[in-house]
Amino acid sequence: MNAAGESMAGKVCVITGATGDMGRVISTDLARRGATVLLVCRDRETGETLRRAITNATGNPQVHVLTAELSDQTSIRQLADRFHQRHTSLHVLVNNAGAHLPRRCLSVDGVEMHLAVNHLSWFLLTNLLLDSLIAGAPARVINVASQAISDTRQIKLRNRPRPVTLNLDDLQAEHDFKPMHAYARAKLAMVMCGYHLARQLDGTGVTVNALHPGLVATGMVTDMAPAVIKPFLGIVRAFLLTPEQGARTAIHLATSRQVEGVTGKYYIDNAEHASPGISYDTALQERLWQASAQLVGLPEYPHQP
Repeated sequence: MNAAGESMAGKVCVITGATGDMGRVISTDLARRGATVLLVCRDRETGETLRRAITNATGNPQVHVLTAELSDQTSIRQLADRFHQRHTSLHVLVNNAGAHLPRRCLSVDGVEMHLAVNHLSWFLLTNLLLDSLIAGAPARVINVASQAISDTRQIKLRNRPRPVTLNLDDLQAEHDFKPMHAYARAKLAMVMCGYHLARQLDGTGVTVNALHPGLVATGMVTDMAPAVIKPFLGIVRAFLLTPEQGARTAIHLATSRQVEGVTGKYYIDNAEHASPGISYDTALQERLWQASAQLVGLPEYPHQP
C-alpha cells in the first residue's frame, strides 16, 4: 500500500479543531483509512453533524465526538478524563485547533486568549495524554503551526520578513499586544515546546513534529485579514490553498511510513524545513516549558523517559 493509501485500521486518532476546514479534511481522511477517530469539538451539535457526515462519506462507524472548550483548562482536563474512560492507547494526536482574535482578552483561567488556545491547550492536552501515547507507541503528535512564526505580517507587501521574538517576561502580551504578534508568538511557543517534548520522549516510540500548512482558505484567514483587505477577500481566497491542500502535510505526518521514527522536526509541503533560528534555542525552550507548565498547573516533567 502506498503512502497515499496507508491503512490506519486499529489506530486511535484524536483531532482538535475537528470542525474547522482543515480539521474536517484530516478527520475524514483518517476515518477513510479505517482509524477510530475522536473529533474534539466545542459544540456537540456541530460535532454530531460532522460525525454523521464523515461516517456517511467513509462507511466507518468508529467516529466519535468529544466536546471541549480548549481555552478552558478544566474543560481540557475533563476531555482527557473522557478519553481515558474509553481508551488506554492513543496512536495519533493532531493538535489542529487555533484561534486569532482582534483584541486582547483573557480566558476563564486568566490567560491571554491567543496563548491559551494556540499553545497552552495543546501543551496541557498532550501532557495529560502522554501515558496513552506511550502505551500506543509507535505514536505521533502533530502540531499545526503557522507561517506567522517566521513573519508576523498577514500579507507580505515587501520582501522583508519581521522575525518573531519571544519575551518570557511578557508572555501574555500585557505590555505589548498586537493580534498578529500574539498569534505568532503562541504558535512559536507551540513549535519550541514541541521540540523540547520530542527530546523528553526520546526512546519511548512517541514522535512530535510540527508543520506549516501553507496559506489556506479557511475561516481564520477572514479573522486575520487586515481591514483594508477584507473587501477583497473573495479575490484573495482564490489564490490560497484549499483546505484539502492545506491538510496534506498533517495527514502525511499522521500516516506515512516515510516519517516513522522521525521526531523534533518542522515540515512544509510534506518536506522537512528549518523553523526560525530562535526556535532552536534549547535554553529558551527549557524556560518556556517551565513557564507553560506553571500556567497550566503541571509538574515540569510529567513523564521521565
